[in-house]
Amino acid sequence: MIDRLVFPYIINRQYATDGRARPFLPVSLRTGHHSVQSLALVDSGADMNVMPYDVGNELGGIWDEQQEIVGLSGITGQVESRAIVVALEIGNWPIIKMGFAWTREADVPVILGQISFFSHVNVCFMRSRQQFELEYVSQGNKD
Repeated sequence: MIDRLVFPYIINRQYATDGRARPFLPVSLRTGHHSVQSLALVDSGADMNVMPYDVGNELGGIWDEQQEIVGLSGITGQVESRAIVVALEIGNWPIIKMGFAWTREADVPVILGQISFFSHVNVCFMRSRQQFELEYVSQGNKD
């Protein structure tokens, strides 16, 4: 297994109409027999992982059966969200199970934030090179 992976910043016009390149990571999200390929924004300013409504639906999530999360807010204000746990796959790394705030919002990308993602992965943003580096943190070498 390769412990470190480097990815380019990319322009994801679906969510960034300003044309700016950002640290979007190609991931696979899985629950049971459902799988979704997505570009996830690696966001050190986000407290938690966020999943848009359509991705949760594709993963077989049932909104009314998920626990409500109180207090999810961001730059756009307060949003209704539910807790959902999925398996995250990045390259050939081991699968990482992590919780997401599944929101009813459709105009947000999958976001990987501080709680959960940054506990498993060290991130180095190299904006001047338009790259970011990820280092898998196993149980034995956590900081």
